[in-house]
Amino acid sequence: MRQTGIALVGGCVLSVLLLYVPSHRALAAGDCCRPEATAKIAAKAAVALIDYPEYLAWKNFRPGAKVVYAARYWNLAGPNNFVAGPITSLNAYQLRDINAESLRLWFSQAPTDRYGRPMPPNEWEETIAAQYDSTVSPSANQSRSAQLLTIFHQAGNLAMGVRPNTGLIETGKDTIEVNGERIATHWESATYEYDTSVWPTFRNCRLVIKLWTSDAVPTGLVRKTEERTCPLGGDQLARVMVETYLQSFEGFTPAASQ
Repeated sequence: MRQTGIALVGGCVLSVLLLYVPSHRALAAGDCCRPEATAKIAAKAAVALIDYPEYLAWKNFRPGAKVVYAARYWNLAGPNNFVAGPITSLNAYQLRDINAESLRLWFSQAPTDRYGRPMPPNEWEETIAAQYDSTVSPSANQSRSAQLLTIFHQAGNLAMGVRPNTGLIETGKDTIEVNGERIATHWESATYEYDTSVWPTFRNCRLVIKLWTSDAVPTGLVRKTEERTCPLGGDQLARVMVETYLQSFEGFTPAASQ
């Protein structure tokens, strides 16, 4: 980037040093403080910020609040008979600190191998800002159907290779019990087809993602399932489901469902 140094005129020198001029000529010192130039600079500086969903999901909870999610596969053992497999990972999220600008979360992950044997855990801390610039976020303008593919922790990789879906999203209400607490949830369900030009073995397969959420739980997630159905006799399992669910919570009591 080329910089043009000029004398200080009315305090505008910093803005001038960072401006590109479309005509490729230097910006005259007398131009920098004209009303129209000042308005353009101010408009560019006044970025429209919106709330981070991750921040809002913890906003009403106090430091110490903790949720643990378990992930597991379900396999088809007979017609419409799923059998749960072993837990493949445990993911914990604990609120360390929160204020009007940001929050600090402590993450811990306890994965297992394909046989259910524990692997070395991972732990780290992350700071999440309260707001962000919606113009630079890749997910700012995503449809809700697209968000369902990526929102919250993925238990497996069944969503890899699916086509974006702009079809109907089913919704409803349900009550889920976790450790004796009944949590009122809102659920959403969307169906996706696979891109057979990339994944030819998934021809005529479909994926249904269903998500249960509640404001009474940090992160908002209560349960998520990803169920893939394929034709019988093909290269893939006829039906398989991956589930992520709230296993436990500490430091708060979810609001009782009615």
